[in-house]
Formats: sequence, C-alpha cells, structure tokens
Amino acid sequence: MANTMNKEARKVYEDGEGGIHRLPDECLAKAIGLTSPADACRAAAVSAAFQSAADSDAVWERFLPPDCDAVLERAVHIVDASCKKELFMDLCDEHVLIDDGKMSFGLQRSNGSKCYMVCATELQIAWANVDLYWRKRSDPDSRFSKVIELVSVCLLSIYAIINIKELSPGTHYAGYLVFKLAHDASGLGSSRQISFVEVDEQPVGKVYTASLHPCTRSSCELDRECESSTMEEPHEHKQEDDGSGIAVVRYPRQRVDGWLELEMGDFYTGKIDDPTANVKIALSEHEELQWKKGLIVEGIEIRPKN
Repeated sequence: MANTMNKEARKVYEDGEGGIHRLPDECLAKAIGLTSPADACRAAAVSAAFQSAADSDAVWERFLPPDCDAVLERAVHIVDASCKKELFMDLCDEHVLIDDGKMSFGLQRSNGSKCYMVCATELQIAWANVDLYWRKRSDPDSRFSKVIELVSVCLLSIYAIINIKELSPGTHYAGYLVFKLAHDASGLGSSRQISFVEVDEQPVGKVYTASLHPCTRSSCELDRECESSTMEEPHEHKQEDDGSGIAVVRYPRQRVDGWLELEMGDFYTGKIDDPTANVKIALSEHEELQWKKGLIVEGIEIRPKN
C-alpha cells in the first residue's frame, strides 16, 4: 500500500498535468517563505520551477527584518544589491557601518535576526577620555575607524546600551566583548572581574566571573573547540572563589576575524514587555582594583545565540 502511494505521489510530482510544477510561482514562493533561508536554498536545487520561486524577492523579503530598509537608510555607504536574496547574503557575510560609523549591522544567516556591534568609542568606559588611562587609535584589523586601548587603570568598567526596538523580537541574544591583547597585557583576569546583563537597570540572568586572559589549562578539552568558528557555547570552568564558594569563570575564544570575544551574558527579547526598554551589557572590576593594561577593545557585539 505504501509503495503504491509513493508511486502515485511521484507520478503527481513528475506529471506536467496537475503536478506541482503547475502551481503558480507565487504559491510556491509563499510556501517556501514559511520555511528558513537554508530550506529556501535547498528548494532552489530541486528543479528550475522551484529555483524561480525560491530565489524570488517574495521569499527573501520574508527572511529580511521588517525594518531592514529603515536600518540601511542609516548606513554610512549606500548598500546596493540586485535582489533580496543577494542583500540577505551580503548582510550575513559582512556587517555594514551605520550611524556615522558608530555601529555595524548584519544578519544571522540561520533566520535573518538582526546583529549589531557598538564601536569601542561609543561604549561607556570609565576614564576613557583621560589619555593617561586610555587612548583611541586606528587598527587595520578593525571594521571601525578607531579602537580604544587600555594604557593603565585599576578600576575597569565597560558597557554598551542598546534599545530593545533595535533587536529582533522573540530572539535569544548574547553580548560579546570583542577585543585583543597587547603583548604586555596584564591584570585582566581578576577573580572579582564580572560580566552581566541588565534591562532597565534590572538584572537579567547570571553574573559571571570573567577573565580576559585566554584559558591556560593544559588539560582543557575546550581548547581546540574554542578556536572553532562554530563553537557557540561560552568557554567556562568552575573554580573555587577565594574560599567563599564555586564560581563559573568565563574565558575568551578566538573569532574567525582574528579578534577574541568574551560572552558577557544573554537575554531573551520575548520576555521584555516594554518596547522602549534599554539593554545594558557590562564588564566591571571595582573591588580588587589591581592595575590593568594592554586591553584593545573593538566593541561589544549583540547577536543571536544558536
């Protein structure tokens, strides 16, 4: 019985009279648009009829954020694409600078959710305007015109604020400090150094002990995984917290663009009811107050967690 049904289904598919190929492109496009970008790419490989529908603007318009055009109006340079699919792929492959170069904008390839990075010069950093402690400079590896380098401080406070309306609804986001270390970097692994997320000054999720020095455990099973661009889980270990208990310490991992990133915390936009709420993603150390130097910050990236 099952074999008979399969043969009949295949005949309907292959039959030009009444087969699926006779469905109007707009019907195929509507159905494919209810799937995902990856599914649309697979559908395009099925047949010429599917490719026409799967590559259409009607499909890829559904994968772009509803306010994508409004965001791109803020771009530093005109974003030009021949079709919606090309625009989607371009924004997944490379962020575009917006707001006079203060932020970058891109898309998550799996579902088209919005991603941003706030430039280091737009972050709230304690003493950032005092040349004795921090200095702004260019860096050939950065997407932004300036990065900010730590000369010497004992109190560290770095955070970004982004309005919830900038982000995709119903999406699980995380904030990442994107940075690298000078050859003489020191003091950036204090047990009192923490990272956290707040929404309108109310804590969200856990507070983490955060080391900006890479993990040096010789037996660490995550070392190789941490260098992988597909590794989404934070690199972290449990360790004793100065005799007061067990702390989870997060470590940075290597990005494919050559920078390091530290996952600072995460949040879910679907649980934030106020459409005007501000999300704060922060790193601070103001207890131990040991001297620190050699931190080179590109920005804080806010992107969906897979």
